[in-house]
Amino acid sequence: MGPGILIPVLVIAIVVPVGVTWAHRRFKSPGSAGDEPAGAPGARLTSNALRALASPPWRLVYEIQHERLGGVEHVVIGPPGIFALVTSMEPVPTAPECEPDAHAIARAAILRGALDDALRRCAMASDRLVSVHWGVNAGGLSAIDLLPGATAVDGRQLEAWAASQAARPDGASLTPTQVDLAWQTVVTAIGRPDPLP
Repeated sequence: MGPGILIPVLVIAIVVPVGVTWAHRRFKSPGSAGDEPAGAPGARLTSNALRALASPPWRLVYEIQHERLGGVEHVVIGPPGIFALVTSMEPVPTAPECEPDAHAIARAAILRGALDDALRRCAMASDRLVSVHWGVNAGGLSAIDLLPGATAVDGRQLEAWAASQAARPDGASLTPTQVDLAWQTVVTAIGRPDPLP
């Protein structure tokens, strides 16, 4: 065997197994593209509960990838406003006994930030962050305002909570055209096809 054939044989014998091993580890490691995020089963519970909402007047964007809107899993848009939803497997928290912490208010606003950036394209903003809880609800509360701009809702009573959202804090409701525009803006901002061509 001459050197002209020996070098390609050695390359194939060494480089190919190393490349296959690297690719196998890369695609099977936690957090790879094929794995679901840790909150995916909870997000799916919320998604299924949201499907009970009437459309119209509600428009929904389901199961948004974490990197698209900074952790917001779903967006609910209707006459009462635009709500960013996240899912928790914890029980609904109890009513706060003291004034809300400025850092907690800021965290809620920061979590809604990517959604607000997307909505800025249509001159709108989200109204609040809603955390949907699927843990055992010992207190029996269906929803509780935790702090300005953040609400906790029992996932089993999500439809009742949506029905109770009669009007925005400023008294103005979104028109059907505004609802559709906000929905179209969010859907295209996360890279999905335009629902209203």
